[in-house]
Amino acid sequence: MNICGILVHAKPTSFDAVRERLLSVDGIEIHGMSDEGRVVITLEEDDEDAMSDALHKVQTLEGVISASMIYHHNEDEV
Repeated sequence: MNICGILVHAKPTSFDAVRERLLSVDGIEIHGMSDEGRVVITLEEDDEDAMSDALHKVQTLEGVISASMIYHHNEDEV
């Protein structure tokens, strides 16, 4: 299981639409939002390739200015 924390900076004018687009990505949970367009999310995926693909999807969502991974944790299944 891979868990990462991501800071998303969205255009304030399209903030509600970006929120809905983020929630449409599997494994994403929103933890905080600011009026300036900053969103704190976590993303959970089973493997690194899926994690990378999901992060790229977030970075390329319409209305997203930037999305940066600020934390990553990999936990091997027992």
